[in-house]
Amino acid sequence: MTSGRYPLLVVDQLCVDAGRTRIVDEVSFEIAAGQRVGLLGASGSGKSLTASAIIGHLPPGITSTGVITINGHDVAGIATPRRHRDARPAMVFQDSATALNPMVTVGAQLRAPARASKSDVAALLAQVGFREPDRILGSHPLELSGGQRQRVCIALAIACRSPLLVADEPTTALDVVTQARVLDALKAVDVAMLFITHDVAVASQLCDRLIVMERGRIVEQGMTADIVERPTAELTKALVARAHAADPLRALSESLSR
Repeated sequence: MTSGRYPLLVVDQLCVDAGRTRIVDEVSFEIAAGQRVGLLGASGSGKSLTASAIIGHLPPGITSTGVITINGHDVAGIATPRRHRDARPAMVFQDSATALNPMVTVGAQLRAPARASKSDVAALLAQVGFREPDRILGSHPLELSGGQRQRVCIALAIACRSPLLVADEPTTALDVVTQARVLDALKAVDVAMLFITHDVAVASQLCDRLIVMERGRIVEQGMTADIVERPTAELTKALVARAHAADPLRALSESLSR
């Protein structure tokens, strides 16, 4: 459900198959305009393939059926570059090193999508938490840390002016401090968001709603506070317990009171 807001993304009965093997099985959910939704699950749960189907970039040999609409446009099976401009999601990947061109400065890459001025892209970098945007603009991606590159990718997503951002495990393999900076940068993105992660503690700091997947199916979905405080699926209970055990000083309830 979308709490009365306009459903910007609609996924209905999505199935993803590898030959005769079904990987994602009849997945349905909606994301309202401006809403942040976390898609959680362990490795192999089907969450990343669900995201790949939404952006129209499934691996070779993988097929999908079902309905996917963005801004009212039917985009199922259509790659992002071939879609109507209002139906092209921006993407932030886990591996920021391969998402950026190592031979081109950050400034040049940020100016390309919107043909923005230097002051405009400097403002973008400031928006995602850079205190010295001019220095970052003149840097090449490999001169930056992993967390800095990830924030550049988020700034690039903002520059694309897409109505939907799909972020696939963008905080994985980052230390706690860097992870917090990336989450702060994502909070600066004022569009609908599908945030894919295995970490319920991270998702609870960012997302309005959570969807939990196991073995290709949705086993639980609802408002973040409800899922975290009163999980019903066994997998969700395990994810919440693991989050508490990993960092008992960081109570999940703190993130829910934001």
